This record gives sequence, C-alpha cells and structure tokens, in this order.
Amino acid sequence: MNNVFGEPWITRHTNYFSNPDASPDALLNDATEWLQFAHNAIQLLAELVNEPGDVDANRLPIMLEGISAFIDMGARCAAQAHGRMQWLQLHEEECAAIEAEDSDK
Repeated sequence: MNNVFGEPWITRHTNYFSNPDASPDALLNDATEWLQFAHNAIQLLAELVNEPGDVDANRLPIMLEGISAFIDMGARCAAQAHGRMQWLQLHEEECAAIEAEDSDK
C-alpha cells in the first residue's frame, strides 16, 4: 500500500476531541458535519469508480479508511452529545431535588 502524504497513518490515528464546554447541540452539529463529509466522500468515490481509469486501486483502501474515520468521528460526536444530555438531565434532577429538600425545611 502506498504511503503518500502519510495517509494510512492519518486515517488510523484520527481522533475527535470536543470542547469540554460544548453543548449537546454543538456536538450534534459536529456529528452532522462529519457524517456529511463521509456522505460527500462516498458520492465522489462512486463517481470516480464509474469513470474508467480515474481511481488508483492502490489508494482505494486509503480512501475507504478516510471515509471510515469521518463516520467514526461523527459517531463519537453523537455519543458524546448523548452522554452530555444524560449528564445535564441528571444534574437538573439533582438540583430540583436539592431545591425541593430546601423548601421543605
């Protein structure tokens, strides 16, 4: 497999790091953006495959790994958004319980 511009390394070592203060909505927007990148890359690859001689078969696995990285980062964003939504819900419930406890005193 060709190692042009370090592509295999990049696609295998890509991670999504979110802002710790990002809201669930911001994370879901990021997830949507990463998944849109994957969608567009798949459409471009499909167009290239239909054109004879335009796809370098040696680089096809690298292209697919890149698309996989986009999908993985989108899934990670969505998972983080879900976790933050649950944490916020628990935090709100805890605050409500504390307020109810204080009002009973």
